Amino acid sequence: MVVMLRTVLFILLLPLTALADKNLVEPADGDSWDCGTDPVVNINYASAKIALTGACTTVNINGNAVKTTIEDVAELNVNGAKTVTAVTKLGKVAINGASNKVTWKQAKTGKKPGVTTNGRGNAVKKVK
Repeated sequence: MVVMLRTVLFILLLPLTALADKNLVEPADGDSWDCGTDPVVNINYASAKIALTGACTTVNINGNAVKTTIEDVAELNVNGAKTVTAVTKLGKVAINGASNKVTWKQAKTGKKPGVTTNGRGNAVKKVK
């Protein structure tokens, strides 16, 4: 009975959790989003310019040739090719794809953000 009740509650709450994410499916060039409103952002598009302000928990970029500026992000995931992402404050980044570039100015903790890259020609580097 308890297991069934937990399952029912999980199923009922699942759609509410899914609605919490900001999904940018067809952003206009120059769109911006305040992560203070919703700290999880999914960018599922190609060839767009997007600015994210405030503190983001997770940003998922799924597309090619996306240019993004991010003020603050704990976890950045880039899946695609030829994306360019400039981050002021970065926790960790995972890149899957080719020829993606991520620049960062400050690590959220420690001296460097965590970095994982899979693919060719990806670059993650600190800038002033």
